[in-house]
Formats: sequence, structure tokens, C-alpha cells
Amino acid sequence: MYDDSDAHSSWDRSHRSPHRQDIVPVVPSGYEEIEYAGDPSVTSAPSLDLNALLAAICGRWKLITALTLLASIAAYGSVKKLVPLQYKSTAEILAFDPQQRIDASVQKPISPFVENLGSDAMNAEIRVIKSKSVALRVARELNLDGDPEFLPHKPIAALVERFGFSRPETAHNTDAHDAEEEAAERLDQAADVLQRKMDVWTDSYIISISVSSQNPKKAQRLAATVASDYLASQREARQEALTRLSTWLKDRVTNLQSGLLETASSIEQLKAESGITDAAFNDVTEEKRAIDSQLSAARAEVDEKRAHLEQARRVVDTNGDIESIPALTASATLTQLRQKQTGLNWRAEKLQHELGNQHPLVIAAQAALDGVNREINAEAEHILGNMKNTYDIAIQRQQSLETRLQRLTANGNSEAYLKLRRLEHTAETDRDLYQSYLSQYNDIPERSTLVGTSARIISQPTVPTSPSSSRLKFYAIGGIAGFASALILAFLLEYLRRSVKTGTEVEQSFGRPVVGVIPFMQYRKPFDAPHNLLLHRMLDEPLSPLSEAVRTMRISLELTSANPKVILVTSALPAEGKSTAAMLLAASSANSGKRTVLLDCDLRQQSSSDAFGGMGRPGLSELLSGTANLVDVLVKDSATKICVIPAGSMVPNAADLLIGQCMRDLIAELRTKFDYIVLDASPLLPVVDALPLATIADKILLIVEWGQTSRKIISEALKVLRPEAHRIAGIVLNKANLRFLPGYAYPGGYHN
Repeated sequence: MYDDSDAHSSWDRSHRSPHRQDIVPVVPSGYEEIEYAGDPSVTSAPSLDLNALLAAICGRWKLITALTLLASIAAYGSVKKLVPLQYKSTAEILAFDPQQRIDASVQKPISPFVENLGSDAMNAEIRVIKSKSVALRVARELNLDGDPEFLPHKPIAALVERFGFSRPETAHNTDAHDAEEEAAERLDQAADVLQRKMDVWTDSYIISISVSSQNPKKAQRLAATVASDYLASQREARQEALTRLSTWLKDRVTNLQSGLLETASSIEQLKAESGITDAAFNDVTEEKRAIDSQLSAARAEVDEKRAHLEQARRVVDTNGDIESIPALTASATLTQLRQKQTGLNWRAEKLQHELGNQHPLVIAAQAALDGVNREINAEAEHILGNMKNTYDIAIQRQQSLETRLQRLTANGNSEAYLKLRRLEHTAETDRDLYQSYLSQYNDIPERSTLVGTSARIISQPTVPTSPSSSRLKFYAIGGIAGFASALILAFLLEYLRRSVKTGTEVEQSFGRPVVGVIPFMQYRKPFDAPHNLLLHRMLDEPLSPLSEAVRTMRISLELTSANPKVILVTSALPAEGKSTAAMLLAASSANSGKRTVLLDCDLRQQSSSDAFGGMGRPGLSELLSGTANLVDVLVKDSATKICVIPAGSMVPNAADLLIGQCMRDLIAELRTKFDYIVLDASPLLPVVDALPLATIADKILLIVEWGQTSRKIISEALKVLRPEAHRIAGIVLNKANLRFLPGYAYPGGYHN
């Protein structure tokens, strides 16, 4: 709908601001405030319509797109300045070659303190490579304490320096000790940065070392230096371990050699004092050692004989299975008797079963079986007697050996023999240790020449040709952050919006329905007349969105009650399009075939009179003051078929004229002559002219500018109409943007 703010009005556009607090509704005298339960004019906080809110946010796609692009551009510029590209170079070290066929003493694991390579050992080597000692060695060798990349990261100072601002100069301390401490601290900080830039992992026996840097050549140099310094540190550690071992072995060999000499001297002195010769001492020792060996064998034999004898006697006593006893199964006589016993036992049982117990054949078989049993017992006792004799002989042999050992021990248990035996044992132990340590000490020079042959670099680091890090994720984070911020801003703008744009908001806030939504139509001023553009367009294009919207408003209004004839069209503030809405409503009614009259009751602004060329002609003010007749002021527009009563001359007492009986008589007369009467009234809040007209209208339409008029202004307007609240048909949203209507849950046009 066109904007009628160009008419002669004393109200500026700023009076429509939702932030104005100086607008006070004017209530004429003679009207009393009427309180209603659940007053619809009281603004309430609307519930959140998520669908409409999301659709409205999507309607702000230009804002969201612009903010996202700005954030992406800002992120691109910031990241390009603050996040340098990183290049990574990798070196590979073979810790142990399982295919190399050399002596295990030559190829040792890389660590001098680990004998076998496993997962724990490889993890330990990773910790060594990433240790502070290796990092300090590399930092010292490459002078990283003077490299800006390895200095402590200070974001604010770096940002200031990158944007071309000089950093303030710091005072130099001339104290040598403080200078050394500062240099050590810088070196330590550089080593910390190097540790963060280093990555180490293993694959079987291969250790990979990669180092990142802003310069590709520097990355290659760092990786090579870390690998070589690590191997050098391991060689030095192994050499140091061998040196410490050599010193310890030398001291140990010297001490053992001195001890052996002292022990040998003590042995010779004891032999001379006690008169014990070497031959006698050796004979006693050798004989005792031989008897000890024989006694052990004799005791084992006694235990074996006793076990066999007891087992055989248990089998014989229980008539068990002799097959488990080798001594019993070795007797052929006993074996034959057992077989004969089995046969007789079977024959006796068979005859007993067939002939009975008293039959002579059964008695004879039983007698033969008893005889065989006696022979078996006799043979078993004979075998057990032989086993008993063998067991007794073994016991006698054990006792004889024990007697000889006791006699020999008694002879060798003199104090001189015992002391000499202890000295010989000590000398023998020290001699074995001396030989072992001496052999290890002699191997140290050979082992020193083999240090470092177990691990080697199998893949030298190369200069990387492409960066290992990407800025895309930072760009994506910036874009996503901008998009999220834009969404939040659009959400806040929409959620905190003070105006109304949807029927749901109107109904929830004021309890009034939205009767119609009139779209905003642009025109070219001053070449096009507004009423010609809008009214003729509605007539010439009956299927246009404007025509459909006005027709919907008129039909919705007719459905609110039984055939309302007098319709009052007003608004809260000027320039909301209420005159245009009144003209369109009248034109739609006339086009439908109804006799329609439009009264310009806005005696101050007279927008409708100006639109139909009635400015300066007699009109409503003359009718009400009695200086003109209805026939004299009534004008019919041939294009729209609307009968128009212009406002007439401006009067200072417009409200008094409109509230008088003449106005009521005029409306009563028009009811008899016309089917549809549209009253274009003044705004509600600036003046009180519209309130008297509300008492004679059948229905009242409150025009609200879409997305502009605040809820507070609408609430104040409804408070003015509170005495005639039952006449309010609803609210019309005017100047709605067609492009955003679908975004606020309004359906799109049925026709293009």
C-alpha cells in the first residue's frame, strides 16, 4: 500500500517511533472508563512461535549472509597474519636389525640399560627422544634461543609487531650472572617450544622423528639434528656406562686378587702349624665326598626296597592284582598257579550252579581249588621272604656307610681341619669371581670399539615441499562463528522486535484477530497519483495480491457480524495508511455491486478528499454545520463507482461536530441510501476525533503498519477504544512486505 505521509499533516514521521512516551490517549468528557475482564488492550508477553521465528530468521538471510562474509573475511585476514604455515620433515631410525647375523654382544639395543627390545623398551626410547635433555642439546647446537619462532609466544606483542607497531625497548642488565641466567632461561624456553613441535612414533623396530617449523629448510635441519643428537647422546651414554663399568671391574679385580693372596698365605700357615699335609687333607676330603655319594645311593635303594615290599605284602594280603607288582609277576610258578586258580574257580562255580553244593563233583572241584590257593600262598610267602632279605641287606649296607662316614667325620672335625676347609672354600669362591670379573674387564676395550653399531638413521629428513598444516579449519571456524553470530543477532532482532508482523503475535498480545494483511505497493512520486495507481490497479487486476488482500479484508469483516454497514477505519498514529485502507475497502465494496459511500471524517488531514479531488470543496464540515446539503457535497468517482463525501473546510472544533446529533442523523440517512458506509477517521492517539465516530459505527478496523507500529502504541490505541471495544472487528496489518510474508508464516499468493 502507498504511504500517505506526503499529505498535509502536522505530524512528523518521528511521532510514530515506538520509543515515544509522550503520546497520551485523549478521552472526551462524558465518557467513563469501562473495565473489562481480560482486557484485550493490555499487552501481554506472547508465547514463542518457533516456526514463525525460524521463518523470520530465514527472512533475514541478507543480514546473515553479510555478517558471515564479513566474519570469514576477518578470519581470513587475521589467520593469514597470526597463524603461519607449518612444514614437517621426518627422519627414521632403525633401532634393531633382526636380520643382521652378528654376535649379540655386538648388536645391542640402542639403550645401554636395556637387554631386549619390546614395546616397553621402544616406548622408553620415545620418551628419551622427546626428553628435555635432547631438546636442550638441539637448541644449544642450532642457537634456537635466538630464533623468534622458538621464543615464548606472546599473542599481544606478536599482534602489535605484525601490524607494524614497534615494541617498547627493555632495559639491558649488565650483570654477567643475570645475563647467564637470562640466556639459560631463553634456551630452556626454546627447548620447550621444540618439544611441542616434535612428534615421535614407532613402527616395529623403526623410530620416526618429525619436527614442524615455519621454514621448510629449518624443519629438515631440526629433524636431522634431533636424530643425530639422539644417537650421539645414546653413544655417549653407552660409553659413559662402559667407563663406569671398567672402573668398577678394575677395582673389583684388584680387591679379589689381594684377597686370594691373603687366603693362600693363611692356608699355608695353618698347614705348617697343624702338620697337615696336602695329600692327607685331599684324601680325607675325597673319601668323604665318595662316601657321601654312596650313602645317598644306599638310602635311595632302601626307600625303594621298602616301598616294593610293603606294596607286595598289601597285594598278597588283599588277594589283589599281582600284575602291579614286578616281583610277583616275575615268578613263573606263581603265574601258572594263578591261571590254574582262575580255571578251577570258573569250573567250581559252573558245577555248583548246575549240580548244587552237595554234589561229589562240586566237592572235588572245591577241594582242588583250595589246594591251589594253598600253593599260591606258599609261593607268595616265599617271594615276600626273598624281598625281605634284599631289603635287610640294603639296610645293613646303609648302616655300614653311615658308620664309616661318622668315623671319617670324627677324624676330620678337628679345629685345624674345619678352619682349613673354610679357607679352601673361600679361596675357591674368590678365584671363580676373580676369573669372571677379569674376563669382563678384558672385554671392555673390544666392547668400546663396537659402541653405536646397533642403531642407525635409515631415512634422512628431506626438505618438505608443501605445508603440513592447513588454515582451512581456522577459516571454517571463523565462518562458522560469523554464521552463528549472525543467527544469534537475527534471533535477537526478531525476538526483541517491538512491532508485530504475524496474526499470532496480534492475537496473543491483544486478543484481537487480524482481519487482513495489505501489501506494500511502491509508486513513483510525483509522476503517479497514489489513488490512481492503487485503486485502478485493484480494479484492473482483480487477481493481484493487492486485490486479493482487500477482498479478504472486506469478506472477513462481513463475517464478523450480521451484515455490518458502517465501518470505521482508523489507526493509532498518522501515516500508517488508514486513509488508503478506507479507500481500498470502499472501492472493493463498490466493485462487488454494493452502493458504497466514503466519508472523509479526518477533518484535519483530509487524505481521502485529496485523493478524490475534493480538497477545497464543501463537505462533511459544511453538512454538520448546516451550511450545505447532502446533494451538494456528494461526489461520485466514475472509475471506482464510490460516492465520496469530502471533509470540507477545516474547523477548530472537529470533535464537537462529529459527536453531535447531526452526525448521527447523517449516518442514519446514509444507511437508507447506501449498502456500505466507510468512515475514514483521524488517528486515535494524536486527537480524539475518532472516538465519537466509534459510537455510531457497526464495526471498527484498526490499521497497524506492518513491522513498524510497536505493541505499546497498539495497546494505547485499544485503550482509547475501550468504551466501544465490542465494536472492534479486528486489526489490519498494512504495508506488509510481500517478500517477507512467507517468512512470517503467511502463505504465498495463489496467482503470480
